[in-house]
Amino acid sequence: MIAAVTGEWTPLTSATEAAVKINALVAAYGATAPFLRVYAGETATLAIMDGDAVLDGDSEEARLFLTMDPSVRRVRTDEINARRLAAMWQTDALCGDVMTPAATMTVDPVVEPLSPRDYWAVIQAVFGDALPAFDAWYTDVSHRWRHDQCRLVGIRESGQPVAVAMTTAEDPHRAVIGAVATLPTHRGRGYAGRIVTSLAATLEAVGKTVYLSPKNEYARALYERLGFIPCGRYGQVVR
Repeated sequence: MIAAVTGEWTPLTSATEAAVKINALVAAYGATAPFLRVYAGETATLAIMDGDAVLDGDSEEARLFLTMDPSVRRVRTDEINARRLAAMWQTDALCGDVMTPAATMTVDPVVEPLSPRDYWAVIQAVFGDALPAFDAWYTDVSHRWRHDQCRLVGIRESGQPVAVAMTTAEDPHRAVIGAVATLPTHRGRGYAGRIVTSLAATLEAVGKTVYLSPKNEYARALYERLGFIPCGRYGQVVR
């Protein structure tokens, strides 16, 4: 039976992107934070914050639970869960490969740490209205960044960041790279690949397995050329 987590948290160990994301949320805010709800059952765990849910594991009860919660607008999970939720919600599921390095990654000395505000300047120019409001994004990212739960890196030209990548989730053994962006005026110079491989090498150097999930075939082909291979499937559903 799905029930709220109210006691000591035991980190999830399943080799999934969703597990890392849930672990990272609990590490950053605690399982009983008023704005983060974490639930667990025999075969599934889920977390809900600001209308976004993450589901790890296979459970019809968990899918029904999400369906009955009107605050949930988007769910990140694996492909099977996403397609089943999409059928229940009469919508479409966005699915794709989760990838991990199969080749040696190398730290690039040109790639440097960034502050959340520097990072925002690039992703706002690239993603625009697809992003959450700045205050919500900054509150979350800066909190995790200050508590070593998030890495923000990029390449600068003339002192200004022009390409970026970050860890959208980390736990003690794994990390998810995401929000990779390059300003349109600086594309075609290999910056995205250099940043991703450098960040992956930094993570591997401290013993973390690296995951990333390309949003389209162009990104997937790029990561494949960099030495990443599929290791699973993600799914996302918007109600």
